[in-house]
Amino acid sequence: MIISLANQKGGVAKTTTCVNLGAGLALRGHSVLLVDADPQASLTRYFGPLDGGAVLGDWLLDRAEFDQTMRHTAFDRLDLVPTAEHLIADQATITQDSFKGLHYLRRKLEPLRGHYDYILIDTMPSFSMLFANSLFAADQVLIPVKLECLSAEGLKPLLKKVADVQEGFKKLKIAGLLGTFHRRGVKESETCLAELQEVLPGQVLKTTIQLNSKLAEAMRSRKPIQHYDRSCQGCTDYEDLTKEILRKCPAPARSAAVSARADARRTKSHA
Repeated sequence: MIISLANQKGGVAKTTTCVNLGAGLALRGHSVLLVDADPQASLTRYFGPLDGGAVLGDWLLDRAEFDQTMRHTAFDRLDLVPTAEHLIADQATITQDSFKGLHYLRRKLEPLRGHYDYILIDTMPSFSMLFANSLFAADQVLIPVKLECLSAEGLKPLLKKVADVQEGFKKLKIAGLLGTFHRRGVKESETCLAELQEVLPGQVLKTTIQLNSKLAEAMRSRKPIQHYDRSCQGCTDYEDLTKEILRKCPAPARSAAVSARADARRTKSHA
């Protein structure tokens, strides 16, 4: 199952959600790959400084193999494809390829379905070739939305892009709208949540991510919230999100042979 976390606005908790949803899935025994498709590299930096090895752009443009690009994080069953600022230049190269430019990421991720139960893509906060690649590669799109003034209005261009993909290429599904920075009982926050229901009735997730300082602390410690403070509200919210995503986006059943190959690959990589 490939899920793209997308919103053309920055600061809506895409990266935080990618990390903590990924960790929640991994803690439930699923193999998870996080893909940093944002040249700002927030997801990459969450897990610490790069070791100087290959990154996403090198893999997309065949300068490196997947095994040279992927990093194991310090957390079991949670892997990362990091990125760096030169992804901007690599995007320019991809954009020049009018024949298959929209499908670079999809072509790379498809063979990995047999190795990972979930692949989560952290996207850049703007419409671009890389952003389009993340939609074309995904089965589902999860849309974090900061619950603030005009948040619902700002969704319309993104939903149009999703509709264009659905109409012209594939049945891309919307996993849901995820309200973030939720301040329960505050009128503005609750009004924004209600407005999301008007934009996409029935597709706003029951879970919201409440404003919680522990999430920022966990990021500073380079840990998913589940490995930093399981007693805090932030952990409760992301555990609830994990359960909801598992219900809405169950991973395809894997054969015993495929599971054995995936386990063998992880064991070999850790050796």
